[in-house]
Amino acid sequence: MRAFTRLFAVFRYLIWSGLGLFFIAASAQALEGNGYGADPMEARQRAAADLAAAIQVRINSVVERCTQTTNNKVDDCGSRVSNRSATDLPLLGLRYIELPGGIEPEGAQARLEPATSVPLYREKLSDLVKAFNAGAQAMASAQVRKARHELIEQQIGVLREIADHRLVAIALGMAVDALPASETSLQRERALLEDSADSIAFAARILLKGATGRLPEAEPLTALGSREATPLGIALADALRGEMSGRSGPRLRVSGEYRLLDNGDIDVVLELRNANNQTFLGVRGVRLTRSAYAGYRAEPLAPDFEKLLRMGEAVSGDLRADLVTSVGARQLHFKSGETVKLAARLNQPGYFYIVGHVVRKDGQFSYLLPLQDGAENDLGEGRFVKRVPADQANHYVELGEFSVEPPFGTEHLQIIASTQRPKDMLPALNYDRKTGYYVIRGSHGDAQSGLLKTRGLKPKSNDKVMVAEGTLTFTTTDR
Repeated sequence: MRAFTRLFAVFRYLIWSGLGLFFIAASAQALEGNGYGADPMEARQRAAADLAAAIQVRINSVVERCTQTTNNKVDDCGSRVSNRSATDLPLLGLRYIELPGGIEPEGAQARLEPATSVPLYREKLSDLVKAFNAGAQAMASAQVRKARHELIEQQIGVLREIADHRLVAIALGMAVDALPASETSLQRERALLEDSADSIAFAARILLKGATGRLPEAEPLTALGSREATPLGIALADALRGEMSGRSGPRLRVSGEYRLLDNGDIDVVLELRNANNQTFLGVRGVRLTRSAYAGYRAEPLAPDFEKLLRMGEAVSGDLRADLVTSVGARQLHFKSGETVKLAARLNQPGYFYIVGHVVRKDGQFSYLLPLQDGAENDLGEGRFVKRVPADQANHYVELGEFSVEPPFGTEHLQIIASTQRPKDMLPALNYDRKTGYYVIRGSHGDAQSGLLKTRGLKPKSNDKVMVAEGTLTFTTTDR
């Protein structure tokens, strides 16, 4: 394990069976998360992150069922919310309670209580739907191409805000209406009116035209349905940052995705937010011509593997596992020579081990990450399993500092946690002295085989044993 990246592993838990897209929870209960840190601010941030992870359990279940049972497009199920961090989720009525820090100086609990939050979500959703309906009326009479394009972008932005608030409201037990429109159909109409860019730099200029503020950093954009930072995604982020160079004003945050069209062009969609208060500023789009990104790979290296990784994760409603790094957990890109600290967290006492899957142009393989000191040739189970005692639950446990070195490519990390020690559950290994990896047997050239071996060996959930899984994806390059 030679490379790593940025905060929040995104989890895919499926714990609510029988959920429809427009479901009503059986009971409305407060949602809460606990966090600890060196000061009150850090404790609150980590508590909000734990709360967000609990909400994601419910959100992902609704989105998953929407895409699988109604055959809706992922856009129309609000699936973007599944990839949100705590700072992105609209947590209305959030309040904090001070907790004893335990092994750390400060502790906090983040709470969303239905009695307080539900009226806020109901009012916000009502306002957003009114704004969307007003926009729909304006579109009905808009004939000028530029004006219609601007209205469609505005409508997509409002629709995304409705989806974001709606799914968190569902997690609180609210009965909600269906989305007022299909984002897919709006995106299709927007694409017909879209300005085309013949260079990545010009695409960035169109996307950020009229934007006021500073953009000191930008996450790589990702292909729809992927978490890999592709060369094109990295180049787009660099161009966005360059376009905002020298500007002043509030600090901005951008995130986005792109999709490949049948004719080879690429449709790019960008979200803008105020980084200080997370205010949503809108959605921008541009069509990137095929010649504009010549020389940059746009397709993910292993989309089928990514889909399998996300869809098959172990689920537990109570046990949650989290992998984080010193620099984040989304759209992660590391360069040669950088160093990154990795940490893990379980919200309950338990055990965990970490599996890595490397995907490169010239090959694939899977490995186990050693979590305990030992001799290089020590392949014993104890090297790879770590216990989290009760006093460390919900605290981040540092796993060490890692350097970004060759071979470069995309890596997917799984943290697999269990309330029972995973005795005789780990896959067979070989130590590769050349690379320093503890490679899962049979995974050379086939990371999917390594994934299936790992999932086939982990303990199954029952009344006494809970199993949970989280994932983290990052890309490394030589520059």
